[in-house]
Amino acid sequence: MTDPACHSVGGISSFLDLLISARNLYGSSGNRRRLFNRFDDILAAPIDWSAIEWNPKVTRAARPFRFRRIHLQNWKAFQRAELDFSAPPERPVALIGGNNGNGKTSILEALAVGLYGVRAHIDRSRLSREGGDGIAPKRSGYHQAIERAMHRQAFERGDRDMSIVIEIECEDGPFEIERHWYFGDDGSFVEDDEELVLRSGDDRHILSPPVDVPGPEFAFVEIERRIAPASMLPFLLFDGEQIRRLAQRELGEQVRFGLESVLGVGVIKALLNDLSDYARDRSKDIQADGIEASLTSQIATLTDELSSTRTDLEVVEAALEPLRRRRDEIVRSIGSIGDGTYQERHADLELRKKIEAELHAARHDLLLSGVRLLPFVLIPSKLLQRVESALDVAARSTSLSRGQDERMLRELITALGETKPKLSSEALGDLARRTEEAWKSSLGTEGASGGATLHGYLVGHDARRVHELLTGSRTSARGEIEGMLLKIAELTKSIARMEEQNVQRKRHEESRAGLVDELERLSREILELEGQRRRLDQVAGKLQAQIEPLEIDLSRRKGQRRNSGHAAGGADAARAVLHALQQSISAATPEYYGELATALTSAYRGLAHKGVVQTVAIAHDGNVALLDALGRDLRDTDASAGENQIFAMALIASITGLGGSSLPLVIDTPLGRLDTEHRDRVLDYFTSRRSQTILLSQPEEVSGRYYDRIEGRVGSEHHLIYRSNGGGLGETLVEKGYFPRRAA
Repeated sequence: MTDPACHSVGGISSFLDLLISARNLYGSSGNRRRLFNRFDDILAAPIDWSAIEWNPKVTRAARPFRFRRIHLQNWKAFQRAELDFSAPPERPVALIGGNNGNGKTSILEALAVGLYGVRAHIDRSRLSREGGDGIAPKRSGYHQAIERAMHRQAFERGDRDMSIVIEIECEDGPFEIERHWYFGDDGSFVEDDEELVLRSGDDRHILSPPVDVPGPEFAFVEIERRIAPASMLPFLLFDGEQIRRLAQRELGEQVRFGLESVLGVGVIKALLNDLSDYARDRSKDIQADGIEASLTSQIATLTDELSSTRTDLEVVEAALEPLRRRRDEIVRSIGSIGDGTYQERHADLELRKKIEAELHAARHDLLLSGVRLLPFVLIPSKLLQRVESALDVAARSTSLSRGQDERMLRELITALGETKPKLSSEALGDLARRTEEAWKSSLGTEGASGGATLHGYLVGHDARRVHELLTGSRTSARGEIEGMLLKIAELTKSIARMEEQNVQRKRHEESRAGLVDELERLSREILELEGQRRRLDQVAGKLQAQIEPLEIDLSRRKGQRRNSGHAAGGADAARAVLHALQQSISAATPEYYGELATALTSAYRGLAHKGVVQTVAIAHDGNVALLDALGRDLRDTDASAGENQIFAMALIASITGLGGSSLPLVIDTPLGRLDTEHRDRVLDYFTSRRSQTILLSQPEEVSGRYYDRIEGRVGSEHHLIYRSNGGGLGETLVEKGYFPRRAA
C-alpha cells in the first residue's frame, strides 16, 4: 500500500529519498527481506516512476555547519569526556593534542559514528576498498566494532550502555544528535539495542517522524538534510592513513571517487543494484510445489537438533554455576587473607633485627652497670651509712699526720700566750684547754686510740670526691638497674609478639596454599566446561544460521505466492526507476568535472611548494592531467609519496568546498609524512579556511613554530592524558589547554 508519509515530503524526489534511506538502513544486512519489504511499500505509490530523476544539486546538498560540543560516555578509553569547540568565527581552528594511544582516533571515530551510526562504518571503509564502488561491508562488522568500543572498566563495574552526544550549529539553528548503545551481560550488542534521539532549536525539542514513516529512515534523512550526505564522510573526517590510501590510487580514480562521493553517485549506484535484485526477485513466478514441503522438512530437522543442543547447553550452564560461585568465594577468601605486601614483610623483618640488636645492647649495658653498681645494692644500708659518715669526716680533715697536728696546736697555744693584753696564767690555761678540745673535735681525732691517723688509707686522696661518688652511686644504683630490667622486659615482649605474628602468617600461608590449589582445580574444571559450552554455542549458531535462510526463503515463497499481483507491480516500478536514474547519472555527472577542476587547481597550487603545476584539467570521463605553464602534462614524471599525498589533500579540500558550502574538517595526524616546507603550506592552507578545522595532533606535529604560526586562528584547545589503572586498562582524561610544552 502507499506510504502516506511519502506525499508529505513533497515532489517525486521525496520518493527517491525514501528509497535511498531504506537502502542505507537495510541494504548492507545479510537478510534482505526487510529491505525488499520496504521497497514494496514505497514502490506501491501510484506515481509515474519513469519521471523520477536524480538531481545532484539536491542529493549533494551539504550545508555549512560547525561542531559545538561532543559528550562521550563509556566510549573506548573515555569513561566520561566533553570537548567544547565553541569559539568566535575568527578563530575557527580547534587543537586536540595527545600522544599515540591516548584516544585521538577514538574522537574521530566518535564523531563519525555519532553522526551516521552504521553508515559511518560503511562509508568510512570505502577508502580502504579497491575502487570505492560503494559496496558496503556486512553490518555484523559494525556490531563487532560497537562491542569493542564499550569502555571495558565501566562494563566490568556493571555499566551496560554507551553514548555519544554531538551538538552542532547549522543553518536551521542548534541541532543535537544523541546515540545510545545497550549491551547484554555477555557484552553482546544487536542493532535493535541502538537508540537515536534528534533535538533541534534552543529549547532542544525532540524531533518526531511523521505518521507511518519509520523512525530510522526519518532520522537518516533529517541528518543528511541538515548536515551532509553520509557518502561525504571520508572527506569530512579523516586521518593520515586514509589520505595515504587515497593517494595510492590513480589520479583519475581519486577524482571520480571524490566527485561521486560529494554528488552521492555511489549511493545511487548501490540503490540501482538493490533495485535490480528486487525486480528480479519479485518477478519470479513461484508456485506451491514440493520446494515448500522440502524447506519445511529441513527446518523441522534442524530445529530438533537446535533444541537438543540448547538442552545440552543448559546442562553445562547448570554445572558451571556452582563452580563459578565457589571460585568467586575462594578469590574473595584469598583476598581477605592479608599477610601484608612484600615491602611490609621486609619492613617487619628489619624491625625485628633492630629490636634484637637493642635487646643485646641493653643486656650488655646491664652487665656493665651490674659490675659497677651491684655492690652498692648488696651492702647493708647501716654499714654504708657509717662509711659515708667516715668519708665525710675525712673529707673535712686536712689529712695531716698526728705529729703535725700537735706541733700546730702548740704553736697556736704559744701564740695565744703572746697576745696583748696578756692573760693571767689561770685564764691562759683555761683558753689553751678549750682550744685543744676544739682542735681535736674539728679534725675528728677526738677519741682516736693509739695516736693513729683516722682512715689513713685516704691520706693523699680526694676524700670529698670519693664521698660524692659513693653517695651518688648509692642513690642511682637501684633506679638505673630497675630501668634497664624494664627495658629488657619490653623488648623481649616485642620480640615475642612478632614471633606470634610470624606463626600466624605461616598459618595464613598454609591456608592460602590450600585455597590456591582448590582454585586451580576449579579453574581447570571451569575451563573444560566453558570449552564445551563454546562448542555447543558454535553448533547452535551454525544450526540457527542454517535455519534462518530456509525460513526466509519459505516465507518469501509463501508471500510471493499470496501477493503475486502486488509483487509484479513493484518489479515494474523498480525497472522504471532503474532506467530513469541511469539516464540521470549519465547526463549529470560530466558537468561537475569542470567545477571540480577549478577548485582542485586552486587547492593544489596552495598546498604544493614547487609551483610547477599551473592547471589541473579533468576530462569528461574523469581522467586528470597536471599541466605546467606550457600546457605539458606532468603526470609522466615520477611523483614522490609526499606529492601524491598533497594531491589527495587538495582533492579533499576541493570536495568539501564544492558548490560554495565550506564544511568543517576533522583531521587526525595532519602533518605525517610531510617535509618541512609542505608542513608549512598544509598547515597554513587548512587553518586559513573560514570554516571550522579540528586538528588532532601528536606532540611533535603542531608544536613550536608550527603552533606559533597558527596561534591567532586557534579558538579552542584540549589535551588528552592517559591515566593508568594499576597495570590494567586505564582511561583517557580530557583537559583544557594544549600540550604543556609547545617547543619544537
